[in-house]
Amino acid sequence: MKQYILAPFCAVVLLSSCGRNRDLISHISDSTAVVYMPQAARLPADFTFDRDETTVQITYGACYGGPHSPEGDIQVQFSTDPALAGHFNNEHFTSYPLMPDGSYELEQTSAVIPAGKVNTAPFNITLHLDKLDGVGGYLLPVTVQTSAKVNEKLRTTFFLVKALYNTNPFPALDRAAWNVTGFSSEEKTGEGAANGRTIHALDGNDDTFWTTEWKAAKPGPPHHIVVDMQAENKVHGFTFTGRTDKNTGNVKTTGNPKNIIVETSLNGTIWNYEESFTLENVKLSTFYLAYSQQARYFRITINTSQGDVYLTNIAEINAF
Repeated sequence: MKQYILAPFCAVVLLSSCGRNRDLISHISDSTAVVYMPQAARLPADFTFDRDETTVQITYGACYGGPHSPEGDIQVQFSTDPALAGHFNNEHFTSYPLMPDGSYELEQTSAVIPAGKVNTAPFNITLHLDKLDGVGGYLLPVTVQTSAKVNEKLRTTFFLVKALYNTNPFPALDRAAWNVTGFSSEEKTGEGAANGRTIHALDGNDDTFWTTEWKAAKPGPPHHIVVDMQAENKVHGFTFTGRTDKNTGNVKTTGNPKNIIVETSLNGTIWNYEESFTLENVKLSTFYLAYSQQARYFRITINTSQGDVYLTNIAEINAF
């Protein structure tokens, strides 16, 4: 288990502890003193982890800032507040989901800033990354409560947690029943009788491909293809196999997709998820949805190709 600590834990300089300066600030009222969460200075406090680390820890706590150290103990409580995630998303035009139940544990919900000190002990939030269902950010608002005065801007830390895959752990979905239910265009004659059409993006042959029309007409982007998987599946992401040169085996530098939009649907009419991706020009592109989706249909829209040309092509499309 790895631990990630925000340092310094409390960025406070107490002039009252500096000997000769004590008298200079002795007359200042403690009414200016506040309790706050130092992690809240990062908005959000974002962390990106490797999925190989199934359990990790990050630090939280509270501090006291003012002209003097507190004369008595300050009791504080920590809690998660799901409602604050909605406020954060509204204010910042985001749509981060909450960390799901079971994906985190606060080490302690009650603590003390001791008399004469300026912070609680540091505590750990244990994160279970295997409970996160996607590579997008998950929001965890942790807030401090106390009878003392609080800096409202630093009352709540919005932890934003992402966990990425080094390798794809998901098997490809069975494509045996898949069929294409919509597309922008296909080349019916120019690539021969057994190539060029949309069905060749699902035929299991890397040497065949779907390409948009180029012989009788040259329609430009955006191009799209719609696939019915014939059953509802949990979709974590996709792989595209790029078109390669038959003579060299190298990927083509022209029509393979670059900027794309992926949409998913349960009924083929209402598209309830959309996400954009920028792909590199490699033979096999693997990309993960920020948040996995239950879907029967998916639609791929290609806005630009690698060569920024009018056509596009894909040798194989798989979902996982």
